[in-house]
Amino acid sequence: MRKTDLQNNLATMVVLLSGSMLFATLFMGYAVYRTSATYWPPLGIPKVGLLIPFLSTIVIVISSWFAYQVRTHMKVGNLDKAHFHLNWTLFFGSAFLLVQSYLWFHMKNTGVFVGTSGIFGSVLYGFTWIHAVHMVLGLGALIFLKLVLKVGNPNNLQRTINIEKFWHFLGVIWIIMFLTLFVL
Repeated sequence: MRKTDLQNNLATMVVLLSGSMLFATLFMGYAVYRTSATYWPPLGIPKVGLLIPFLSTIVIVISSWFAYQVRTHMKVGNLDKAHFHLNWTLFFGSAFLLVQSYLWFHMKNTGVFVGTSGIFGSVLYGFTWIHAVHMVLGLGALIFLKLVLKVGNPNNLQRTINIEKFWHFLGVIWIIMFLTLFVL
């Protein structure tokens, strides 16, 4: 393993561990709030339906599958297929953010607001906004990868693997959020 690969792997691990700690802290705070609540959702606040968050889950899983395909094709040197799957990863990643925007619009229209819905609304918006910011960063990384992806560059496979790890991390976090915030 080259020195730059080692540095990139270390940087990726720091980013993933930092993100894990951020979301773990949010989940622990949510667990304290959720387990101390007598009623769920709190009285007077409508429950957010499962359809839109479930659609977000399907979209991010599809995007993650395409990201996996990018790495698979990079490993065998098939740059055309890697670009093809990268385009679809970007498409479904962007679609995820559009669905999230619709979720926020839907929550607002059903009466779940930041602040006026108490901690419940703030938690839902806070979790999804923080995740969305990370998704935008992930899309930026994918766009960077699209711009630099060339045959013969030894950094491309390692970059692809590191960006794929971050993308899958975002998918796993969303699935945990979906189950924790919307299903349970």
